[in-house]
Amino acid sequence: MKGLTIPLAQPVRFHAAGEFLSETEWKHMERAIGNYELIIGIEETAYIREEASTFDVGPGDLLLLWPGRTHGGYRLSRPGVKFWWIHFDAEEMETLSEERWKQEAEELLHRPQRAWASDRLFLPQFMRGMQAERVPILVKQLLHVANSNYMTKQAADYLLTSLLIEISEHALHRFESGAAKAERGNLQFATIAEWTRIHASSPLAASDIAERFNYNKDYLTRLFKKHTGEGPLAFIHKVRLGKAKELLTRTDQSIGEIARASGFQDEKYFMRLFRQYERMTPSQYRNAYHRTFLNNF
Repeated sequence: MKGLTIPLAQPVRFHAAGEFLSETEWKHMERAIGNYELIIGIEETAYIREEASTFDVGPGDLLLLWPGRTHGGYRLSRPGVKFWWIHFDAEEMETLSEERWKQEAEELLHRPQRAWASDRLFLPQFMRGMQAERVPILVKQLLHVANSNYMTKQAADYLLTSLLIEISEHALHRFESGAAKAERGNLQFATIAEWTRIHASSPLAASDIAERFNYNKDYLTRLFKKHTGEGPLAFIHKVRLGKAKELLTRTDQSIGEIARASGFQDEKYFMRLFRQYERMTPSQYRNAYHRTFLNNF
């Protein structure tokens, strides 16, 4: 993994952003631009070349394109290809080789006190499959602010910086060793939590998890509280609500469809729970950041 490091004495400078969608076969135009472009895949795959390197950007994948380098498509994408694009620049940026990136990341991750340890962003040139539910929400907030004529000049700069911090954190933790992850929490519980997350959109109760891992239900509850501070049901609720928030910001599905896709069979119960956790209704959440810029060329 190679990439870019950016000091955070000032926010990153936002230039433009939008959501691209092509309803026909599409190939990116050949061009070179004067700032960085960040692409985050949403649907289908965008096939992009930057000089001699090629990248297949699918849903959840991230690609960072450098200023001054020629980039374009190297093959046709299928109809329905969709991605977010963001143009930005910053002061005193530095390109990191793959080896240098690894050294910097491991040095940070091995510090005894890692909280607030870095004053820089670490952005990979390419990263597959971000499992970061906050990223789509931050993108939608950024797009809304960028297209809402805010009077505060640096509003989009600070929101973009927040988004890049989230991406940086996600990228750095990919270098964590298995031993380091075990130090952060019981590895067996991590397996249980991940299995629960994957199956949360299906009918699921604490007893199902206990049966799957051959645990007593009371012991399983104590295990969840030890590692998360909450019981298995609250954990399931948060995973489902995270999925619902992503769908609210990313799709035009109805509230009922989103409730069912997130694992709630009762729409009214979903709406009550959403309001309890988020202090607003699903519709209010969706409408809070709804402005964006759409393009198809």
